[in-house]
Amino acid sequence: MMDNKNPTILIIEDGDEYLTNLTQFVPGPSYRQVKSGAAALTLLQQQSIDVIYLDMRFDRIPQADLLGDHVACTKEHNGDPVRAWKHLQNNQGLYILAALREAGFGEMPVILSYDFSLESRRFDHLRRLYPALHWVPDAVTPEQIRRLLDRIIR
Repeated sequence: MMDNKNPTILIIEDGDEYLTNLTQFVPGPSYRQVKSGAAALTLLQQQSIDVIYLDMRFDRIPQADLLGDHVACTKEHNGDPVRAWKHLQNNQGLYILAALREAGFGEMPVILSYDFSLESRRFDHLRRLYPALHWVPDAVTPEQIRRLLDRIIR
């Protein structure tokens, strides 16, 4: 069981799946939820959070709420603004990580919901930037999450 009597976990996701599943299947922590990077930064300024549970893909929020420079991203995608928006949506978790680091929250433990099992070099690079970064695949079990949280909270 978790050593910290009641850790607070901030869930950053564009839906409600993680909040619903964690609340139901991983009881104990106190959960907070926001649906964008900007909202996460605001909440982190106001509340004490122990761990962040972060989604990678954000395709259900308004484009205006996505972090990242769409103009620069469009240039990187051969002038295709649609591809640029898709890139920002599909990699929003990484843009949020960068914003957390820039705002002084780079040492905060983060669990990124993304399967890096075939991208170990990519994860190693991210881990150098964010030493307290962990990942779980979408098909993670409640017990695996519980064990990971126990390790992080200790």
